[in-house]
Amino acid sequence: MAEAQLSLNLDIKHDASLSDFAGPGWMSIIDAVRQLHVGLIRQLYLFGSPATGKSHLLSAICESFIEMDKSAICLSLNELIHTDVDVLSSLENFDVIAIDDLEVIEHSSQWQEALFHLINRSREGQRQLLFAANTPAGELPFQLTDLLSRLSQAPTFKVPNGRDLADRQALLQSILRRRGWQFDERITDYLLKEGPHRIGAMMVVLNYIQPMFSNLGRSNISKAVISDALRTIDEQTLVAELADITQEAEVDKRAAEQDNQTIPLDF
Repeated sequence: MAEAQLSLNLDIKHDASLSDFAGPGWMSIIDAVRQLHVGLIRQLYLFGSPATGKSHLLSAICESFIEMDKSAICLSLNELIHTDVDVLSSLENFDVIAIDDLEVIEHSSQWQEALFHLINRSREGQRQLLFAANTPAGELPFQLTDLLSRLSQAPTFKVPNGRDLADRQALLQSILRRRGWQFDERITDYLLKEGPHRIGAMMVVLNYIQPMFSNLGRSNISKAVISDALRTIDEQTLVAELADITQEAEVDKRAAEQDNQTIPLDF
């Protein structure tokens, strides 16, 4: 069963590169990745709000190890939570194991225990582990405290929130260069200044507007096409902002519920 599950959706997304994270806000994280490359550290824990580039970075790190002739696998617990937990028992042969969306196993003691054992086995086999979640390890609402202890031992970094223009610009230039896409400067400038700040949302916008130009030469781009692209950026930015509001409301609700659970009652 576990071997079958590995064929589902665990391949590295090759449309990711460490060059995407050349902005100043990512320097300390990329330095830690270089330490992973030479074996100075064996674990890395990344956290930050949704759509800030954690998944993209995990894929890029795994791709960088593959280029070094290492075996690497990147998986999302969000995609695996409803499958056989034994899938985690088949990963120890990989040199690098990246595990995304840790927070989704909040209510599953079975998955928490399986992850705990994977960490222990990987340590014994001198494998390298990457983790990503929305919060620091110490704030994950896991019942298995030993797992929290293991996760907290990894060097931890908060990913940039995308508000730095230089970070977004470096990412955009790298992605466009790697994909061979060319947009009118009015579009890229507008995307950087008026588009969504979060990396994930910005990449969604790119995928929306690229088909508008796929069959056009640079000299054939009309004002109408540019106007359509700018309007699409505005629409998708609004969608991203509404998603942010919803996410923030959910976080506030969860925090309030946790506070209510810890308030002592006076009799």
